[in-house]
Amino acid sequence: MTPAEASDRDISCLTKVPFTSHAEAKRHWKQLRKQPGRRHLEIYECRWCPAEHIGNPPGHQTYRRSGSPYTPGRDTAA
Repeated sequence: MTPAEASDRDISCLTKVPFTSHAEAKRHWKQLRKQPGRRHLEIYECRWCPAEHIGNPPGHQTYRRSGSPYTPGRDTAA
């Protein structure tokens, strides 16, 4: 695994709560979206583990993790 892949895994999986079903994730997602600053949250199927997670899409993070390739508020889509 390259350092970039390890960083992606950390951002995408290891620091997130794993949900065993989409329905379970959606229940939590509905509650989280009511909180300030969490309107952009999405449910996604993890490519690293057999679970679903809730997180910000690229470019909508509210903070920057060490080693993150994204800058808050920056749209990274080409």
